[in-house]
Amino acid sequence: MKNKEQDNLENQKKCCQNKCHCKDHDLKQKIEEQCKENCQCEKSQNVQNDQNLNLNQDAQENDYKEYLELAKRIQAEFENFRKRTYFDLQKAKEDGEISVIEAFLPCLDTFKVAKKSITDQAVLEGIEMIENNIIQTLNKLGVEKIDCVGKPYDHNLHNVIAVMKVEDKDNDIILDEYQAGYKFKDKVIRYSKVIVNKKED
Repeated sequence: MKNKEQDNLENQKKCCQNKCHCKDHDLKQKIEEQCKENCQCEKSQNVQNDQNLNLNQDAQENDYKEYLELAKRIQAEFENFRKRTYFDLQKAKEDGEISVIEAFLPCLDTFKVAKKSITDQAVLEGIEMIENNIIQTLNKLGVEKIDCVGKPYDHNLHNVIAVMKVEDKDNDIILDEYQAGYKFKDKVIRYSKVIVNKKED
């Protein structure tokens, strides 16, 4: 009897140990499986994060290039605007100077007429001194009288108002100046009105 009971007890112990062992094994297996799943999820998440990071870097790089191009365009447009503004200001200044000079030129013409009617030498010298001072001042501003008498006719500088035939002078030589012409910084602001020698038809 005792032997049977002992055998039963031993069998129960073995069975219990086996069950415990099985339970431990199952638990361990479940833990391992869960760890594998977690690792796979983590790897997948890391891959996704890397992909998102790469996409973000690409997007940032594209944005940087776009902003850089925009900045370059704005800089170029501003530089063109600055040059255009400077050119417009210079042109407006020059146009203003030319307008004043053109309004002043008829005053110089009166000296030529006045000198023809003055008989007093002292008065004539005074008039010529004033005329020369005005001409020198205009020269400092860039105004230059166009030489014409004795020079060949040039349609870029002279305006013919009459022709004469003088045999001892070359053809197309300017014989006389009716009205003086002027240039301002190499730009003609008034053409010389001249009489030209014409020996041939």
